[in-house]
Amino acid sequence: MQPGRYQVIRPTQATGEAPVSAQVSGEASSSSHPRPKRPPTQPRQGACYECRSRKTKCDGARPACAVCRRRGITACVYPEKRGPDSAVSVEVIAHLKALPPARAAALVHLLREKGDPGAALSSFRGGTDRAEPRSLSPPSAAGWSGGSMAAELTAKNAKTYPALTPIDPAVLARSGLLQAVQPSDPAPQARAHLSAAHDKSLSRGHANGIHSSSADTVMLDSTSAMSASDFLDSLELCDERLRHLQVSFWTDLDVPNDLVARVISLYIKTDHPLLGLFNPRLLIGDLVNHQMRFCNRFLFHSLMYIGCQMYSAFDRQGAEYATQFCEVAESLWRAEDDSCVAMAGAVLLSVSLLGHGRDHAVLNYGKQAMEMGHRLGLFVDDESPILPLPMSMPPNDDELSARSYATWGVFNWSVMLSVFYRQPGSETPKSRPKLPIPTEAPDTYTADSEEDESAGEVLFARNFPLMCHFWTLVHKVNWIYYTIQNSPPVYLRLRLVEYTFREFLAWVEDLPPLLLRGDQQPHHTLVFHIWLHTAILDMFQPFINKQQDEIPRLATFSAGDNTPDAIYRASLDQLKHLVVEYRSRHPASTFSLLWHTGLIYLANGVLAGKDPEWHLYFLLCIYAYERLNRSYRISEIVTRGLLSMAMRDTNMTGSEASGLMQQLQNQGLEHIKEDLEDRVRATFMVDLNLALTNPEAANVEKIAADFNDLAIFQDLMDPNEMD
Repeated sequence: MQPGRYQVIRPTQATGEAPVSAQVSGEASSSSHPRPKRPPTQPRQGACYECRSRKTKCDGARPACAVCRRRGITACVYPEKRGPDSAVSVEVIAHLKALPPARAAALVHLLREKGDPGAALSSFRGGTDRAEPRSLSPPSAAGWSGGSMAAELTAKNAKTYPALTPIDPAVLARSGLLQAVQPSDPAPQARAHLSAAHDKSLSRGHANGIHSSSADTVMLDSTSAMSASDFLDSLELCDERLRHLQVSFWTDLDVPNDLVARVISLYIKTDHPLLGLFNPRLLIGDLVNHQMRFCNRFLFHSLMYIGCQMYSAFDRQGAEYATQFCEVAESLWRAEDDSCVAMAGAVLLSVSLLGHGRDHAVLNYGKQAMEMGHRLGLFVDDESPILPLPMSMPPNDDELSARSYATWGVFNWSVMLSVFYRQPGSETPKSRPKLPIPTEAPDTYTADSEEDESAGEVLFARNFPLMCHFWTLVHKVNWIYYTIQNSPPVYLRLRLVEYTFREFLAWVEDLPPLLLRGDQQPHHTLVFHIWLHTAILDMFQPFINKQQDEIPRLATFSAGDNTPDAIYRASLDQLKHLVVEYRSRHPASTFSLLWHTGLIYLANGVLAGKDPEWHLYFLLCIYAYERLNRSYRISEIVTRGLLSMAMRDTNMTGSEASGLMQQLQNQGLEHIKEDLEDRVRATFMVDLNLALTNPEAANVEKIAADFNDLAIFQDLMDPNEMD
């Protein structure tokens, strides 16, 4: 038999016939050497997304395969191993053949939504196989009975849960969102839609790096990336009066007037619509006219501290100025009397010190701002009856406006700290402001005369009042979970959470277009929706991942999978798209820290679930922190903590985790060193599931401290490293 030929199959011998081998002895002897038996092969790892898309052979090496290393890619993205899926596919096909048309269409919807047959089938089973609860009577909604919760939420609450266009994993894997910025770059690339030319591209449906193709798949590209210098050139002053600013009246530091004007504008256009704390029109008037009604030197230095932190993403000198302004602000604080100006400055210090990694000071300044507000009589006392939420304030009352902005800004920040960070010592506010929310006339939301108004005034007047209502709703959930006294009994908490969730949905349905998602919306609209879904994840976190016989049901939803897990998954899917969209469209994702809580919740969600694309979205969070690391020291330790969780809970190797940490350290500023006397402190929660049972062990510092040990252990256990 010739090598490479199949052996001839002979018919079965009849009794008494000569052996076939004797008849073909010449053929058998023609082969001088028998063909060696092929040794058993080791199962090859799955190909990375890059090689799959290019249809090239992949060796499966981590963190980067040989092909990708030659192309300059430092870390590959691999689909999660799900095991044999042939049985799953057969079951899906069987369901499609047997189900009624409406139910088959629901399964097809899940297949398109999940992108994975196993995940779609699992969700579909949750809507068909589980028995209806005996004690609950969902409202009449026959069209959704037995359907999926995600579909019901999209159909009835599309402003909170809009239909999602699928994101192509291969395209996301090779996009700039999952690549490190080269250390030689002067600053991270900023993606923006600030230029007039780019605004036109948005109107044609192409939204700065993210757009819909004919295949209904979200596609990403980097053709619209804007360099740091281009971004700064396009950044206009928020108020023309700042051109006349003379800084020497406000500080003894040697800092150029034009730089101060840019830094203040950067802050007012970016974080101010979300934080509030002061009326920009009144503050800028005082700055330019050298008056101290609505500003003083302490507030000025606190404002410049947070602004210079943001500015350091583009100019390394910003970090040096930030340190100087911080030192002066903390020195001035010691002599501050109670005032709304001092309250605003204290919260700005608290926000800035969070990014700098000084947790205890973060709590201290936030707490003192609240105490100052109580002494000034700006909050409802514990003994006072709770009054209806104030909706508006008298026009043209500058003093009341300043007090209201500061009071609600302090309240909002305190709620945010107690919910999203849950640091030791943080407490939910026991009372809320007694002053009205600073709102404009109702027609302000639909006015078309923005050209006649200050940009900062427009953003602030339209956005911040809505933020006050949002944090008031969040405060209700905070009371359910985090109050020490007068908390509701445990058995009532899910019902209270569900009704508060309903309040969220109803409130969002009534929002003005300003806060609804869309291609040309400002960055703070996306941050709001990131906060919204992060709050929803936090609400339902204590009720997910239960044993089958302990899964609770919701009373006011009629979907077959009307469970906290289903709502959690729906919000997690929304958060995935929001983070992709925010990082693709808005340069603020590289220099504003306010949205980073969404990264922590997204990373926790994909690590805890059975998402086949967990690695992809986990890296989306890691590289977001890599961009932020230039401005905020806290980014490194949070990343170290998240990578520790990934090594502990998944098959991530120590080599991959160490490589990612090295990329992040290359991007950061030189002040990030382990031997610094002023070391980074981060005691807020990073492992959200562990935080439910052991908060002390779940904080960033504790989890990050295990990084080196986990990296060594994972490499020892990795068969590739052993070879």
